[in-house]
Amino acid sequence: MFQRVVETCTQWSSMLAMVTLIGWMTFIPMRVTAEELPAVVATVQGQPIAAEDLTNALRGELLRLEIQRYQTLREKLDDLIANKIFSLEAAQRGVSVQQLVHDEISAKIQDVTPEQVQAFYEANKNRIRQPLEKVSEQITAYLHQQAQEQRRQALLKELQPHYPVTVALRAPMVEVATEGEPFLGPTSAPVTIVEFSDFQCPYCRQAQGTLKQLMAAYEGKIKLVFRDFPLRNIHPQAQKAAEAAQCAAEQQKFWPYHDKLFASSSLQMDDLKKFAQDLELNMEQFTSCLDSSKSAAGIDADIQAGQQAGVNATPTFFVNGYPLSGAASYERFKELVDAALEQAQSAQRTN
Repeated sequence: MFQRVVETCTQWSSMLAMVTLIGWMTFIPMRVTAEELPAVVATVQGQPIAAEDLTNALRGELLRLEIQRYQTLREKLDDLIANKIFSLEAAQRGVSVQQLVHDEISAKIQDVTPEQVQAFYEANKNRIRQPLEKVSEQITAYLHQQAQEQRRQALLKELQPHYPVTVALRAPMVEVATEGEPFLGPTSAPVTIVEFSDFQCPYCRQAQGTLKQLMAAYEGKIKLVFRDFPLRNIHPQAQKAAEAAQCAAEQQKFWPYHDKLFASSSLQMDDLKKFAQDLELNMEQFTSCLDSSKSAAGIDADIQAGQQAGVNATPTFFVNGYPLSGAASYERFKELVDAALEQAQSAQRTN
């Protein structure tokens, strides 16, 4: 009945990615490991090519397929769970599911106004790059679907206490290095969230409020680690913004600078330097760092690490190694954090 909205910035996004819903994927890739292949997958004049060599060469791609498979299954599972809850609630009220959906979702969202369409267009026209009149219908449809999804999620949140849900499906676990990367929270926190992000990505910006809410709700229990993943093909300002944040980190101002980048819709060079002035950084040191591109190699290393972990869209998060893509809801993060805390507590009891 419903399809979950997954919002990410991707390297292969076109202009219409800003107004497109990424829905159910019919292709579900299967996990491939060296153990599932013949020990020797080929020989060349008697020289063997081992299965382990093949899978190691494709580690990032295989992880990405495994994550995609899980996310596809999870999205459909969430739809089935929602449909089951709505069916139970409709039966409780003595109405059809269609009537419940109309009364609690369709009837409770307002029509998209021309002002809302204009505001969305103005905020994203650098990426859309077409006249408003050519995309206004698509923007209207997107905003309407977004409002439906938000109301649907709100209804599910209202109903779930009455219909407890247990999910046995588990995400693949991925090891992601965090040493030397900027972080918030205690170093010994039981839960580590690694964020691969792009300062020009609107969905990365959207996720910041959820992360702040999460850090406040689980104070002292979460370590949030930031890693750069600028999508250079679609976000031309993202690379220099990432470099500027690393230059601010040299003066122990990474997180205040990070917040200024995500709060701004413009990331031109003049903006980057103004943010540094606002934070009272040593401008000679900051400008020298930014102009020299000395941070570029570290950002390249983050991108490579992300690709090896299966990242191909922003934002992508790993909650104690479990992946989560897109501007996910607080409830989705909470589910993973609670599971990680329970796992950590169980390990402590065992030891």
